[in-house]
Amino acid sequence: MTENHITIRRLGAADFEDYRHIRLEALKTAPEAFGSTYLVESQRSDEEFFARLSSTIVHLAYVNGSVAGMVGLKCETGLKDSHKGFIWGMYVQPEHRHLGLGAALLTQALEVAAGLVEQVTLSAVKDNLAAVRLYQKLGFDIYGTEPRSLKSEGVYVDEVLMVKFLRET
Repeated sequence: MTENHITIRRLGAADFEDYRHIRLEALKTAPEAFGSTYLVESQRSDEEFFARLSSTIVHLAYVNGSVAGMVGLKCETGLKDSHKGFIWGMYVQPEHRHLGLGAALLTQALEVAAGLVEQVTLSAVKDNLAAVRLYQKLGFDIYGTEPRSLKSEGVYVDEVLMVKFLRET
């Protein structure tokens, strides 16, 4: 059995095509897990993708040099909510799950967040028990459930709302 070489790195301009590829794959592979859709995102121009990335931090996971996962961190900028960040777009390709990529991606995002905000929130489809367990293992607590949070092709899914406090007040 060959050992995989795993790298986690912050998205840079040179990684843009990798980001676009993994984002579109995520939307196609797990459409129930994301607020956007493959159809909407696949029609965005490169300029639109770049513009959306200007206010967020994205980390990509690579296995043997090929992109295999992603996670985003958006920090709020308002007067009363700049102490908060939001984890979005968490995805690992099915064939690379159980390698620790999800934990590595999220850990990297949390390390960056710790220098920027006091708390981080995220949401996960309630039935995605593997994701919910991973988030709990990394210190997130459930604080609620949003019923019928997402709707796709007439099917509703509930989302679990989670928070992790990075600093004491």
